[in-house]
Amino acid sequence: MVARYVTTAGPSIAGVLAIAAALGCAEGPQDAPPGTCEAVIWGVPQRHGEALSVVGAWDDWREPTAMTRFDGEPPWQFARLHLPPGEYGYLVVEAGHARIDRTQGLGGFRDSDGLEVSWLLVDDCLRPRVVLEAEGDAPVARVTPARDGAAVTHLDVRIDGSAQPRLTLASDDDATALSLPTLPRGRHTLEVAAVDAGGRVGPPARSVLWHQPIAAQLPDAIFYQVLIDRFRGDGGAPLQPPVDPGARAGGTLDGVRATIESGWFETLGVSTLWLSPVYLGPGDARPGRDDDHLYTGYHGYWPVDTRRVDPRIGGDEALRALVAAAHERGLGVWLDLVPNHYDETNPRVAAHQADAWFNHREPPCICGAVDCPWSSEIETCWFAPYLPDVRLQQPDALAAAIDDAGYWIDAVGIDGFRVDAVPMMPRAATRRIYHGVRTRGRTPAGPGFVGEVFTGAGAAGIAALRYHLGPDGLDSAFDFPTMWALRAALVGDAGFDDLVASMLAQDQALEGSGSVLARMLGNHDTTRIATALAGQEQHDAWDDPAPAIASDQTYARLRLGFALLLTLPGVPVIYYGDELGLAGAIDPDNRRVLPADDAVAEAGVALREDVARLGRLRRCAAVLRRGRWRTLGATADAFAFVRELDGEPSVLVVASAATVATTRTVPAGVEPGWYKDAMSETRIEVTTAGARVELPPLGVVVLLPESHACL
Repeated sequence: MVARYVTTAGPSIAGVLAIAAALGCAEGPQDAPPGTCEAVIWGVPQRHGEALSVVGAWDDWREPTAMTRFDGEPPWQFARLHLPPGEYGYLVVEAGHARIDRTQGLGGFRDSDGLEVSWLLVDDCLRPRVVLEAEGDAPVARVTPARDGAAVTHLDVRIDGSAQPRLTLASDDDATALSLPTLPRGRHTLEVAAVDAGGRVGPPARSVLWHQPIAAQLPDAIFYQVLIDRFRGDGGAPLQPPVDPGARAGGTLDGVRATIESGWFETLGVSTLWLSPVYLGPGDARPGRDDDHLYTGYHGYWPVDTRRVDPRIGGDEALRALVAAAHERGLGVWLDLVPNHYDETNPRVAAHQADAWFNHREPPCICGAVDCPWSSEIETCWFAPYLPDVRLQQPDALAAAIDDAGYWIDAVGIDGFRVDAVPMMPRAATRRIYHGVRTRGRTPAGPGFVGEVFTGAGAAGIAALRYHLGPDGLDSAFDFPTMWALRAALVGDAGFDDLVASMLAQDQALEGSGSVLARMLGNHDTTRIATALAGQEQHDAWDDPAPAIASDQTYARLRLGFALLLTLPGVPVIYYGDELGLAGAIDPDNRRVLPADDAVAEAGVALREDVARLGRLRRCAAVLRRGRWRTLGATADAFAFVRELDGEPSVLVVASAATVATTRTVPAGVEPGWYKDAMSETRIEVTTAGARVELPPLGVVVLLPESHACL
């Protein structure tokens, strides 16, 4: 009986089993104080045999509650609490020392001093509840009666805000498959509330229903990054370059919508759009970090209003029209979420300056300054003097960030978020943001979170990603370590063997996290991949912009890079224009307008066709989205690997970074037979001894059985 309404903090499966075994029905609901619900906190001592207790916000951190020993391995201890429904910070006390609960992934901050603490969520057991789960095509509603045991008699169901026929339940129903009407293609919102015999209505459970999405889950996605101001004007019109690199170019949400409706993204195999921030920004230009030039907020990262779309890109209705157009075609739309800082003109700055909403010191701590190093001040420094850094330890500031993210889900129907500047915020705060949005409607298709954890290459970069991933953390993070290693291999500064070593180390470090990394060749904060491969990164946007790509060899390197990006594991992310070989040195040179179709070089058009061919192949072949990868060997300039998935034909990829034609002998890694290269349709025989593959300079083959349905 107790396990039906108890809340636990700790290991979910072990906790539920242990509650049933250790607590049984010794104390029923009628014995709990009025207005409270059962909560159980589990802990394991760090030193064998030590007694544990818990102290928390439920009594203003005054009296520790002793934990009871529970036989088993590891030696768990538990504390039973009766608390009103709500959220509570707490700490585990061992040998007189209070610490974070290491079995609980969710955290917060103590009001009195901002100390990081663990977080206990006590469900509302005073009303009937329902949880929605996905089982096949039909959502399942699992009901739990209120604490007094009154039977749940029926469910109130709404789809996209419209009431559906009431669903009557039998007295012993605790799991019911929902029969839903046929829905049009796109994203829909399901709300279900339980009603009991006493007429009490429980809190509605919300979920997202996606009908015929291009990517059913994050691992199936191909993202396309759109910098709105630099993409297309109203109606999809090409843009003229801005008057200077820091000015606005005039791109709009209507331009993105028109491109969606033209089928342009689907031709590339894209499933999901990542839009740059849409927030209302300041009207004036500000000095950049170089202090020599003025920049407008064309990029959207200076939020003046975190719940209003800037009218210069089209306003609120233009975003809703874009999302509707995308969903009608099965495309997801993710927004750039910026909870780390506000623009100085954001009304919240003046309203909450005295409420400890912002990290501030005198003199100001500007990120990267001599007196404000990234290494020690990353969570408190300001990007610029006009961008106050939000102190998310402050409860109201954190609540505002959670509500801001939820607004875009509820009001606009956004499918997920790219989270800006993740390491610049306390992990406990970002996890609370993710949790707050996920509880508004969690399905395999979203809402999801991909984080910007900007790192270098190697073990330190991998460790930084790992810190922010996991069930309570990000669903994904941008894989900068692999990006740097891949760039180095493509340009010849390192080898494919180094790339493989990095990826294998990363696989080992992230095993069990449940995360899939977002992989890219570049983005709006790095040099354009085309310019990097051309060795022209030293150019400056203001005085000496990087030249257009003219070398056939550079285009060949780009083609090779995209082939690996779209055949290796992970979620591919294409930065707008990279598929055309758009040039650009470091920011803001890497943020040029997308060229008109008739202004693209012939080699750029051919590159885009190859990228589109690979994108559609990945979209078609589940093995390229979800399959395991296994290396067949890597040297400095050669790399062969297999993608494998149970029940699917395997794919063999062979790549060469040599600048001359080569013949590669590949060991047997796939079933013998005739294979066809998806890039050229060349036929290659694979025997039990392997295959001999002829590759042009900087060449790649993507081999599938010649009868494969995706060819």
